Amino acid sequence: MQSRLRFYFFLFTVLIGSIHMANADKKTFINAQTHTLENGLKIIIVPNGLAPVVTIGVIYHVGTADDPLDQVGLSHFLEHMMFKGTKEIPGGEFNKLIIRHGGHNNAYTEYDYTFYHTTISAKHLELILKGEADRMRNLSFTQEEVISEIDVVLEERRMRLDNNPFGVASERFLRAMHPYHPYGVHPIGLPHHIKKYTFKSARDHYDAYYRPNNATLMIGGKVTLDEALPIIKKYFGNIKSAAIPTRKRPQNPPREGLTETITQHNKRNSIVQLQLSYDAPHFHSEIGRKHYYALLMLEYLLGGNTTAEFYNNLVERKKLAIHISCDYDGDAIDQKDLSISAAMQPDGNIDALKAEINKQLLNIQKQGVSKDDLERAKISMLGKLEFIKDGTEALLTTIASFVARGFVLDDLNNWKKRIEAVTNDDIIAAAQLVFKNNPAVTLEIYPESKEATAKTAAAT
Repeated sequence: MQSRLRFYFFLFTVLIGSIHMANADKKTFINAQTHTLENGLKIIIVPNGLAPVVTIGVIYHVGTADDPLDQVGLSHFLEHMMFKGTKEIPGGEFNKLIIRHGGHNNAYTEYDYTFYHTTISAKHLELILKGEADRMRNLSFTQEEVISEIDVVLEERRMRLDNNPFGVASERFLRAMHPYHPYGVHPIGLPHHIKKYTFKSARDHYDAYYRPNNATLMIGGKVTLDEALPIIKKYFGNIKSAAIPTRKRPQNPPREGLTETITQHNKRNSIVQLQLSYDAPHFHSEIGRKHYYALLMLEYLLGGNTTAEFYNNLVERKKLAIHISCDYDGDAIDQKDLSISAAMQPDGNIDALKAEINKQLLNIQKQGVSKDDLERAKISMLGKLEFIKDGTEALLTTIASFVARGFVLDDLNNWKKRIEAVTNDDIIAAAQLVFKNNPAVTLEIYPESKEATAKTAAAT
């Protein structure tokens, strides 16, 4: 499988080091200014005067995992509808307005939140804040637009999943990993979910969640809180708060030792792909908070670092795989997984690959990793300190991905210290916690067998 290693995690570690260097005489790594309006809107300003540019982001604390169970993906659909305009700014005009003023914008929906962001010259800050405040409560769309956008989302799903050679396998994996929890369905939803969206369900979702007390406004760039706050109050201050629905997410039951293997013979795949996925605690659980930073280090040691012993054994020395990656989804609101993915050498033996991975994982559980591996991982994770200074967009999007999932600025300000404090004993304890059990789900994707190819050819 392709790596699911998160690009924004890398950017975040870069961000922490970069701001640390820029503020070496200060106690915090993120020089953020915060405020909360009377209506509950949370504000985070990250001043950065290196360029006359600002990025404005609005987090709505609602995502796919909060959708109605029969209309999964409704949050993503509402993201589309948010670009339909308001009475003051008709459909499509907000985007055109941003482009005419030299900016660009985008949005995306995750399981736990939805994020809208615009990057533009700092002199147009008020223009964007006015537009975001307007569509926070004055969104206007019609029945006809809903019907039309359903077709757009169905086409997007076909492009992103149905036409993806690994789309079917990835969706089956999600359902196996999360049989009851809404993390088990891709954020875009299934076709039968999408076809059930209505004007009323989209409007109800908007009215329930798109409120100032369920949002965080973030601005990064050439601006300070003192400069931005009067403008924010002008446009957002009179928007009324409302009771927000309590998050009620069905949880997965204990596995009781049950494991599941998914096997696919895929005519669009040319080599064997293997993914081993383990239940792993998340940051917001008591046990997860204890092991979170060591698990982040393990994620890097098992896939993000080509100099690590794990990678070298499997790829360089024994040549059982041509690529290894690892992804730990520990920052989600609810528990996800730690997954090790491998692309096999042509004509390789999958049983030999599995056996070697298990051998390496057992070795880490017993004695951890070498001192050199651990130190190199720390240096790499906290390195390249100046990269993030090149702009505001990556900086703000990265912070947003953590704040939206319940991290607080103190968690982020202590990030570097906690990464540096990880010891080999911490690595051993984290590895034992996750790898003491067999994988919860094993995914194996093979090229289509010669027999199946012959049958298909004969049939045509």
